[in-house]
Amino acid sequence: MGNLVSKINSILRFFIIALLAIMVIAVFLQVLFRFLLDQPLAWTEELARYLLIWITFLGSAYAMSIKAHIGTEYIQKYLSPRMNKLVLVIAALCSLVFFLVMVQQGYLLSARSMTQTSPTLLVPMGYVYMVIPISGALLIMNVIHVTWKDIIGKE
Repeated sequence: MGNLVSKINSILRFFIIALLAIMVIAVFLQVLFRFLLDQPLAWTEELARYLLIWITFLGSAYAMSIKAHIGTEYIQKYLSPRMNKLVLVIAALCSLVFFLVMVQQGYLLSARSMTQTSPTLLVPMGYVYMVIPISGALLIMNVIHVTWKDIIGKE
């Protein structure tokens, strides 16, 4: 199970890097066309905005896999090992509830938004919002994996 999660997170990391590279190119083109050629491109701003949304949501899922989110470490150093595990489980369960709502409501939002298109790119907005349930599912996978590793004491 751990190898599958690691492979998914490696692919996720590569995908985030690719999205960031595309966003940098789009913003660079916007600056180039606006200031050097005095012919701004309408689509680059919209593309950069949607890519930033995807990078943010997917980045939070990847951050969960490397334990880069704010946690309860400050409290945990004052607790016994048994209480420490209890706090980890409670925090994970609270997170899981939120992520499950994120998946369910994000899916409903993206499904409802498939008929609405973006102004410049004419992409169905449901594709933009689809990152919410995708990242929610990845967050669920990562919080379970990270919590399990913390409880059994593996790094």
